Amino acid sequence: MRYETVVAGGLLVTGPGVLRGYLGINDGRIAAISEDPLTGDDVVDARDRTVLPGAVDLHVHFNEPGRTDWEGWGPGSRAAAAGGVTTVVEMPLNCLPPVTTVEALQTKVAAAEGKSMVDYALWGGLITDNREHLASLAAAGVIGFKAFMSHSSTEEFTHVEDGVLFDGLQRLRDLDQFLAVHAESNAITQDRMRRLQADGRRDRWAWGEARPPVAELEAIHRALFLAQQAGCRLHIVHMSLPEGAEMIHAARSRGQAVTVETCGHYLALTDDDFVRLGPVAKCAPPLRDRARQLGLWEAVLGGRIDCITSDHSPCPIEDKERGNDDVWAAWGGIAGIQTLVPLMLTEGVLERGLSLERFTALMSTNPAKIAGLWPRKGEIRIGADADLLLVDLQRAWRVAPSWLYSRHPQSPFIGRKMTAWIERVFVRGRTIALEGRITGDPSGLWVRPARC
Repeated sequence: MRYETVVAGGLLVTGPGVLRGYLGINDGRIAAISEDPLTGDDVVDARDRTVLPGAVDLHVHFNEPGRTDWEGWGPGSRAAAAGGVTTVVEMPLNCLPPVTTVEALQTKVAAAEGKSMVDYALWGGLITDNREHLASLAAAGVIGFKAFMSHSSTEEFTHVEDGVLFDGLQRLRDLDQFLAVHAESNAITQDRMRRLQADGRRDRWAWGEARPPVAELEAIHRALFLAQQAGCRLHIVHMSLPEGAEMIHAARSRGQAVTVETCGHYLALTDDDFVRLGPVAKCAPPLRDRARQLGLWEAVLGGRIDCITSDHSPCPIEDKERGNDDVWAAWGGIAGIQTLVPLMLTEGVLERGLSLERFTALMSTNPAKIAGLWPRKGEIRIGADADLLLVDLQRAWRVAPSWLYSRHPQSPFIGRKMTAWIERVFVRGRTIALEGRITGDPSGLWVRPARC
């Protein structure tokens, strides 16, 4: 049989395992996986390259519509493509309007159409006053719902207190949906922040002191309890603590339906880096100390973390720089989607011995399953979309601003050495990035969970 495209002779990281072989692609999907040569109209030489499924980033903010000057679907998706992220799951906030009604969802879909280089799925939101919209949003194709347990960074996406949170969990259970929560205690963080500000603290250490580990652990504990009582599936976003991983692992061992993500920046940066780098590395929860970072890596290597995301949350450079002398004034978010895959290949696979199979689970398969996009996304398997990365695991390079595609090319990883270069990126069998540069026009599609 002849295929439209053949990826030839690469080290293929598939669901069942790793093999040296060939992929045949027809109509944008993987049609053959073979250890024997295949013939095709277009043959891509993958010898001496590792072939991975494209990453599925479960947590991104592209800020369009409404805040396109912060990022937008065009720059954000180009950054994703160049960095090996072939499917993004876009959060319901930081855009205007936030995705808390079907009308707002339709506005976001219209904003993305014809602009995205990569495929995309969408979250819905749970806020103080939109519970009657949850069912219609679920029917319209969101993958799940996001709520804040602490004050969010944008006033229009209100955080939920326990009454709304518990009722929302019950409603989502009845809809066979799940809730993702930003788990930090609002009471603890707001009290700490007010007292630090009253004492005149504006230094960088104050940011972490305002959001201590206990604030995150208390919120995780409360979210687990309420979700267990409601019988609703739970997902904890951007978890920064090894103690949190153990708490979630214990709940899962008791039979609770809960998943957890951490972010590349928690695994690659510490609170000392934040003090050194400044607002470009400000995020919530904040970067933690070196001991906790090592513990978080142990949780990743031990299988107690489900996926690694970017929590890509860019902003204009001036919104970071205004915090140089007053940490409270800076926007809290890290632009990390383009560096996520090479960073985790370098830090995880090459530096710490994370297996390629486990890397693929963390970056592709598990997030696709959590979002309901598997088996179409997240794995090299027959019938799946041909979303593929050709990676050179021996090529050393450094992150430069000229490589970044975000609207505002800032990153805490500029100048950082990587030893994993993404040579080619396919989405549905079409090359969208080659040698770190974008090729072709946007052709990303809205993908909905299998239940829709």
